[in-house]
Amino acid sequence: MSSLAPPGASGSATPSQPEVPAPRHGVPDPGIPLPVIAVPTVMLWVAGIGWWAFVAWLLLGAGVSAWITIPLHAVVNFTMFTVLHDATHHAVSRHTWVNEVFGRLSVPFVASYASFPLIRYIHIEHHRNTNEPMTEDPDAWTSHGPWWQLPFRWATIDVWYVLFYLPRAFHWKGIVDKDERPIIRRPRTEVAESVFMIALSAVVYGALIVSGLGWYLLVMYIIPQRLALTALAWWFDWLPHHGLEATHKQNRYRATRVRVGMEWLLTPALLYQNYHLVHHLHPAIPFYRYITAWRRNEDGYLDADVAITKTFGTELTPDEYRAWRHITHNLKEGSASRAEFRPIAVREVQPLTDDSVALTLDIPEDAKDEFAFVPGQHLTLEVTVDGERHRRTYSICSSVDSGRVRIAVKRIPGGAVSHHLVSSARRGDVLDVLPPSGRFTLDHAPSATASHYVAIAAGSGITPILAMLTTTLERDENARFTLLYSNKSRAQTMFADELTTLAEKFEGRLRIVHFLTSGKEPALDGELETVRMRRLEAREITECAGPGSETVDGWFLCGPQDMIDRATEELKDEGIDRAAIHSELCFATAPPPSAMHGVVASVTAQIDGELYNGVSSGPETVLDTVLQTGGDAPYACMGGACGTCRAKLLDGEVEMDIRYALTDDEVEEGYILTCQARPTTHQVEVDYDQ
Repeated sequence: MSSLAPPGASGSATPSQPEVPAPRHGVPDPGIPLPVIAVPTVMLWVAGIGWWAFVAWLLLGAGVSAWITIPLHAVVNFTMFTVLHDATHHAVSRHTWVNEVFGRLSVPFVASYASFPLIRYIHIEHHRNTNEPMTEDPDAWTSHGPWWQLPFRWATIDVWYVLFYLPRAFHWKGIVDKDERPIIRRPRTEVAESVFMIALSAVVYGALIVSGLGWYLLVMYIIPQRLALTALAWWFDWLPHHGLEATHKQNRYRATRVRVGMEWLLTPALLYQNYHLVHHLHPAIPFYRYITAWRRNEDGYLDADVAITKTFGTELTPDEYRAWRHITHNLKEGSASRAEFRPIAVREVQPLTDDSVALTLDIPEDAKDEFAFVPGQHLTLEVTVDGERHRRTYSICSSVDSGRVRIAVKRIPGGAVSHHLVSSARRGDVLDVLPPSGRFTLDHAPSATASHYVAIAAGSGITPILAMLTTTLERDENARFTLLYSNKSRAQTMFADELTTLAEKFEGRLRIVHFLTSGKEPALDGELETVRMRRLEAREITECAGPGSETVDGWFLCGPQDMIDRATEELKDEGIDRAAIHSELCFATAPPPSAMHGVVASVTAQIDGELYNGVSSGPETVLDTVLQTGGDAPYACMGGACGTCRAKLLDGEVEMDIRYALTDDEVEEGYILTCQARPTTHQVEVDYDQ
């Protein structure tokens, strides 16, 4: 015999509001969507081809000395890396195939013996592990060792890349990461393409040498390439990163720097990499938009205490930079906060139990339409606790026609936000609140036909149910509601007295059955409200619903996952149509990450008609990656319970740790919860607008 109410059901979180750790990685929004085609980047590639051909003519046709043509050819090798670099970060175009093509077209000018997937993997490892040891950040090779050794390191950066890649490509025995875990072998297609490029280069080099063209190979390619790689290692790696101790994981704002001053020279000479910090914060922005992104969010970056260096190495604090630039501190609109949040004052705080309160919000007149809700929807709050911002969702528990917007909060063990609100919320406090959202709703239309709804709730799962039953019963005299409500005791039952009042008000149309697992049995035993001192058993659901349970218009379940699973199975066994069963979690416990997690991927997301692209490290969720790009992706609970972060998967594959808020039909249609989804392919594209 199965029990529906697990121990401690009444201590569950407020619906859609699991208290799970959710560190935010968001950065100021650069306001620069992914381009259809980055024309300057394409033109840079075309100009590089033309310049290389012209310099080849100077050497072969005009008899110009190789001492002159070698540095001129090196310019092409240097500039082509910027095209390769942008292709690596999906910044040449919003179309994946365009990036793949330009990545492969530019690789021969940078390192003919390398493949584009290999370069992409190596470079993204640098982004994931910036300033970590050389065994994790391949570009750290350029900064280690005594000063006299550095030029040799810059000149041999590609040699180190090979040494870094080989054990990961062929899974050499005994090679482990810093946590003693085996290094994951690279995909076979990537390794095969890399081996092919090495073999092809060897054949071409050999053929040229045998044909007596070895000298031209040397002066037109090998020497210019080596000069360019040395300059690239210096300009892209050493200048932006040397001397900085913070890693990407510790503080992305201080893992690299911007270099200011003499920008009339540095910007074109470094191809905008004097603003390398912007690239690390927003890797999908084309190189020529770095300064635009910086200027749009300058105060937001400075408030994050970014690393800033002047032309010749003088370090500047943000305040010194402001003084140097003659700017004042004025945080730009949209650089650090989301416009959708509104400051809403608390009108009333009502204690419910020893560990729960109801908060009535004072919605301004100009926001009443915006905060109109459907019974069952929730509000998303952002709350500062001990200097950290947290986001949680709380279901609205008032009738639509009451003129009030009320939420309820139950203290969760270890829950920073719930503890803060239950213990400290006071009348007049101002909370940052998003307008109502959520799909666990009952939008009942009154009719002459009798309607019957059954709700099953545990603990704080009563909150959306309370809005549903009060609104429905107030609006339709032909509607009936049955509530099966599980708690530990009467004293721990949220809205206990209010439910009794409602049972009397809607006599004959509202029947409540309490299931209490402890405490003294209260004096309630009648047709309107009864008490059973035991757990709710699955077999009792249809029995409690009364005769004609198969004609119930809708079943609404809100509580812990175990309760929802058991109730759903029982209802299906009784022949209830799955479409009539609606559920929402009030607490979600995320399982350990899957062993398959760990695929580095380019993640593209469409949000409000604009495209954003970033790089997932593998363990990062799709949502975390999108937020890193500055994309204003919707999210709330971060626990897979509310469904706010739902998006349609257009390309690639992901694994979801949990998918509580999605129906089987939604999963079949390709929807995912981005807060729970981790890429298992190297390209992932999602659409938040569908």
